[in-house]
This record gives sequence, C-alpha cells and structure tokens, in this order.
Amino acid sequence: MTRAYLLLDSNLIPNLYPRLFELAKITVTHSLYLTTCYAEMASFGPVLVPVEPGSALASTFVDEWETRAGIWLESDANEIHVVEHLRSLIHVRLEGDVSAFFRYYDPCITRLWLADMAEAERDRLMGPVRCIRLPDGFVIHQKKPDQPCGHYAATPWLSLSAQTLEHLCKAQRELFTQHLVAHCQRYFPHCLQGLDAQAQQAWAQGCQRNAARQGYSADDEVMAWASVYAAFGDEFPDGQGHEVYRQLLSQRDASPERRLEQVLDELISQFSPKESAV
Repeated sequence: MTRAYLLLDSNLIPNLYPRLFELAKITVTHSLYLTTCYAEMASFGPVLVPVEPGSALASTFVDEWETRAGIWLESDANEIHVVEHLRSLIHVRLEGDVSAFFRYYDPCITRLWLADMAEAERDRLMGPVRCIRLPDGFVIHQKKPDQPCGHYAATPWLSLSAQTLEHLCKAQRELFTQHLVAHCQRYFPHCLQGLDAQAQQAWAQGCQRNAARQGYSADDEVMAWASVYAAFGDEFPDGQGHEVYRQLLSQRDASPERRLEQVLDELISQFSPKESAV
C-alpha cells in the first residue's frame, strides 16, 4: 500500500507542531535529527509526517509550504525504512573530507539534485521513496524500486562532488535573484521601471553585493536589505546623509539581526509622514 508523507522544514514553518495538531491531530512526528549527532538541533530540523491526499494538512501544504518549506513523498515501504533512509541523507561529505548539512528537502534543491541525474543513480538515492511531487506539477518517479535503504552514520555515506555542489549553489543563487526581482517588482517597482530582464537581475545582484558588504547574505536578510537599497542605491551606507545608518551598522554590542532591525526602523521613521503640530 502506497502512503504519502510530507518532509517539512520546521525552521521555515512557524509553530509547526501546533499546526500539525490543528490540521491533522498529529502529536508524534519523525524528526530526522533525533538519534543523530545533530539531536540538539531537532526542533529546527526536517520533520516527516504522514499525510492524506485531499486533507486539510495536504491543502495547507500546497497553499503555504510546498514552494520552499518541504516536499511531498510517496512510498510503499515500511515507514521505519522510509525514516531511516531520509535520516541518512541529512548530511553529505564534500571534497577535503568535510561534512555539511544537506537541505535536500528544499524543493528547489530536490529538483536541481535529482531531476537530471542518471536513472540508475537517482533510483539508488531515492531508496524506498517511489515518488516525489514538487511545485508546478513536477514529479520525480523511481523507475526501478526495491533499492537498498540508506542508514545514518556519523560519517556521511553520501558525497557531493565540487561540480555538483557548484551546480546546486549557482542554480540556487539564480533562483534567489529571480525571487528578489519579483519581491522588488511588488514592493519597489520604481527601482526596476524601464529596465529589461537582464538589467533587473543586475539590480538584484547589486543589492545582494551591497548587503554582503555589511555581512548580510542569508535570503531573508537580503530581502529585508532590499528596502534600504531601493531607497538609497549602491552608495548606501557610505553616501551623504547616511550617517545615522552607518552609526547603527557599526554598533558592535548589538547582534547583526538587531542592527538590521534598527536600520529598517530608522528607514520607516525617516520616510513616514510627520504629524503636523497643532
């Protein structure tokens, strides 16, 4: 009997566990970091839960989570074997005998990693998973089932070549640039007005470089930084009139997250309409 599962990124879904109980009365989940050397991070890691097609949980996944926070899996294998195989993929070995987390449950990475892979290799890596359903109706089928199940070990069994890693990173950067352009088209359309597609991407890449110079490179940080970049351009925060922002960004007693919050608060304060005195 084929069963469907959701492999969700609990770090990207606020209040995941209360939501799972609300939507499907799920109280027991399979946290893939448990029983591994990353157990202390289990509350922020990937979580596997069964799902019934057409259920409230399935609808919520499609409406809110499937584009960035998890993948839909189907398998006719024993659930224990599914969990064990997926747990074995949580980290990979890179060149230089370095281990790294592997967020294969990000739908973008799943597609980049598996879609164009040779069938025999893809079948092996899918193990007991028969099917993966991704956004926009994209489906990855296992051609030859009954593949061996991977087993977690402190030393990863899965390795990624430098070429594969560069492919995943480059494609992710390009995808994020597209998301950043879409974000700015929605909230700061004046910045992209009159620019062709190539120039819009160049603007978004400039925003990323400008944020990185101040130590902000995570996707959510760059999305937030776009506000000040849209207001001041590439000279920020070194331009004339940016003194208060430079002061906020140089406060080393505050965390990077707090400094960014203060910069955004100052931006809102500066551009909010001032109340007239009566």
